[in-house]
Amino acid sequence: MLPQPAITYSQPSSWVRAHLREDFSMTAFLPGQRVLDIGCGYGRDLEVLLASGVHAVGVDPDPAGVAFCVDRRLPASVAPAERLPFEPASFDGVVLDGVLQFTSPRVALAEAARVLKPGGTLLLASQGAGYALYLAQIRSGRSRLFGVRTILNGMWYALTGHRLAGWLGDTLCFTSRQLVRLCEEAGFEAEQVMEGTRHAGLPVFLYLRLSRKK
Repeated sequence: MLPQPAITYSQPSSWVRAHLREDFSMTAFLPGQRVLDIGCGYGRDLEVLLASGVHAVGVDPDPAGVAFCVDRRLPASVAPAERLPFEPASFDGVVLDGVLQFTSPRVALAEAARVLKPGGTLLLASQGAGYALYLAQIRSGRSRLFGVRTILNGMWYALTGHRLAGWLGDTLCFTSRQLVRLCEEAGFEAEQVMEGTRHAGLPVFLYLRLSRKK
């Protein structure tokens, strides 16, 4: 059973923006390359890719985000990360920007590897434990509950390789080592692994640049 589709947002919050790394680009591809933005949301990365001359397309399970992209003439369609409607080895690059934690990670990474050409590039960013801890400690209401769920589900997934049942299992947080291991299992090689700024000593976001093994 796949997790529920993620809720997508048009722009990150001010706190999130303050904790993003500026020296890791999620859109670092060459003009003319064919790139898939998995979980494109409201098209933030997709728009940058297209403006730089990249032949980019996006998919997202959220119909509202896809409709927003289409209204802005951004090429996007409704599809989950776990079932990509593309032929094998059809892209030079894949973007997973803040998406993997809402998917079935092993299935989503296997699909990313399937549609990438050998030697193709995967750019991946995901939330770390610092993000979940911030929500659980500082925020209130639904945001605090989201943070607690993320911590519990992340710990359970690290121990068992499975999500918690029901609404507790909707999102994850990772460690860098865990992310690298998941990516290597899917057929990727890590070229760059970076952690973002920290909250309570824990990285808020994690960044990986990987290549599909030839």
